[in-house]
Amino acid sequence: VRTRGSASSLRSTGRRLVNLRASPHEIALGCALGAFVSITPLLGVQTFLAIILAFMLRASVPAAIVGTFLGNPLSWPFIWVSTYVMGLQMVGLEGGFDPAAVHRNVMLLWHALLDPSPQLIDATATLFWPLLWPMLAGSLPIGLLTAAIVYYISRNVVRGWRLRIMNRTAAPAE
Repeated sequence: VRTRGSASSLRSTGRRLVNLRASPHEIALGCALGAFVSITPLLGVQTFLAIILAFMLRASVPAAIVGTFLGNPLSWPFIWVSTYVMGLQMVGLEGGFDPAAVHRNVMLLWHALLDPSPQLIDATATLFWPLLWPMLAGSLPIGLLTAAIVYYISRNVVRGWRLRIMNRTAAPAE
């Protein structure tokens, strides 16, 4: 029953997107911008960044917001690992991937969020930068590739949906 509700919600969101008063390009660009931003490790500001980019590039703001949902608790582990590994290679730290150290740093960050003492937050910030820097670097190529794919799919879906609606309304009554 739950998946049926989720599928219905997804269809409803899709219908709202294709019915926006925007061109297929503006909608697709908005979705792509949201998807791009969702690949970054900047949790908490992704939606805000997507809105700013959508305004700057004259894309659909609602579509940009929907695009950010590509990054979600189910996809985060894959996104974070792929951006981190890609980023290590980009910033020249190929041999720097130590799963135990990453786990330790993530757990320190988690504890700092749960018990925000100034000393723990300071220590965590010092440890967090070596994780964040490669993830930011790695999110650029992965985010651009993701955005290109999302743009292409979104634009074609919006065009196809609108053509289908036009053909349905233009068909002569029998």
